[in-house]
Amino acid sequence: MSTYEVETIHYNPFGGVKNKECNLFDDKLRAIAYMRSKIINRNGLVKQGDIKDGLVKLVDDRGSLKELIKFGEL
Repeated sequence: MSTYEVETIHYNPFGGVKNKECNLFDDKLRAIAYMRSKIINRNGLVKQGDIKDGLVKLVDDRGSLKELIKFGEL
């Protein structure tokens, strides 16, 4: 049985890492649903990338990276 991880990295205005958050799931569908809910709740940020690729970047209107959400299998 596999374990799936959703890692969220928040960046500060200067480009440094503000904090990291890792969530583990036993089901791939639950992990993807959680990742989708994290992306939908971000107002004012533009999504770059796709969930099926396993990497989504959320950037602001100036193009600076604010959040990075990664999906992977452990």
